[in-house]
Amino acid sequence: MSLVKLSKPIILGDSELTELTLREPTVDDVAEIGYPFLVITTDTGTAIQLQPKVVLKYAAKLAAVPPSSLKTLTLSDLSKLQEVVMGFFGDEAAAPQS
Repeated sequence: MSLVKLSKPIILGDSELTELTLREPTVDDVAEIGYPFLVITTDTGTAIQLQPKVVLKYAAKLAAVPPSSLKTLTLSDLSKLQEVVMGFFGDEAAAPQS
């Protein structure tokens, strides 16, 4: 489980959430949603391309919140969630790519 403190609360029903707790994904989650990144191989090497829509699907599922509640996330909070989600897939996947 990973805790992400939000810089700006999100609304869930009548409540404001200031943090999200994400459980680890299961094999069933990966089969349903897919990987949150693409591995791209070229003549010059290999790169990882992040898939923000897939990251948001994981964030909603793993935090047990409706996807619509994540629409008001700040970009910095999206980046935090992205780092946590990618971290579940290994250190290499979580490392920012330039």
